[in-house]
Amino acid sequence: STPAEGLERNMRRSIARVLWRARASVAASSSASSSALLPVPSERFSSVLTAGTTECSAAFTRGFSGLAATSTSRTRTSRTCPAIAIQQTRGKKKKAGKEKAAPAPGADEDPDDDDDDGSDTAAEFDPAAFEQLMESAIEALERDLGKLRTGRASPGMLENLVVRAYGEHTPLQHLGSVTARNAQTLAVMLYDASLKAAVAAAIRDSPLGFNPREDGDTLVVPVPEMNADVKREVAKMAAKAGETAKVSVRNARKKGMDAIKRAKMPEDEAKRAEKEVQKSHDAFVKRCQDLTV
Repeated sequence: STPAEGLERNMRRSIARVLWRARASVAASSSASSSALLPVPSERFSSVLTAGTTECSAAFTRGFSGLAATSTSRTRTSRTCPAIAIQQTRGKKKKAGKEKAAPAPGADEDPDDDDDDGSDTAAEFDPAAFEQLMESAIEALERDLGKLRTGRASPGMLENLVVRAYGEHTPLQHLGSVTARNAQTLAVMLYDASLKAAVAAAIRDSPLGFNPREDGDTLVVPVPEMNADVKREVAKMAAKAGETAKVSVRNARKKGMDAIKRAKMPEDEAKRAEKEVQKSHDAFVKRCQDLTV
């Protein structure tokens, strides 16, 4: 007989012994139990035993049907045995589990290594960027001062005046052009003549105190001489705009100082950079004062 057939016989005998031992154990436990428990019928157990043995035999026969009859190597037989295959599969799963639990490649590296090019790297300090912030504050101040009333007509007085048009608030410069006819007169040419009434009302209601009049398709806006009260009011508004610009300049200086700290440069270089930022701050603050005098 082939090794497969011998193995099949041994397995059938082992299964039979296990089932008969189980039957004896059940019979013993049934006789020792209380009368409320029913014993297992011997005939039924025998039929189950026969059916189970037959099914196991058929399963083993199917498993070995493809085994070559000429194979006599015990090593070859053990490799193709279904029971051994199951054991090998379990071993592979366990091994795979271990591999899964193993640290991923690079896990033993210092996690802070990724930060070598990040926050630990000194940031580059560029003083020109903070000077540009200060320059922007001066430009905003000049625009605000241009809106104030002075003794001389300037288009900036009206260009940013907000007008209620087309259901929304729009700067006057988007609705038409503002020009200075002379030192005491402004002219507003609207792109849409139907907005003349709305624009005229916005000019009258503004703090400027102007009283426009229509001249064909143009609104003419006389700029009267300022009295003492108007001059004081304009001076207050100019001073307020100047303080706002100074705050912006100081904020730019603070950002520059913070950038120097983040740059982690040598102490002597850091001091020179701080002096440079402070020097720019002082120069722009003086410009704010000169514009609002």
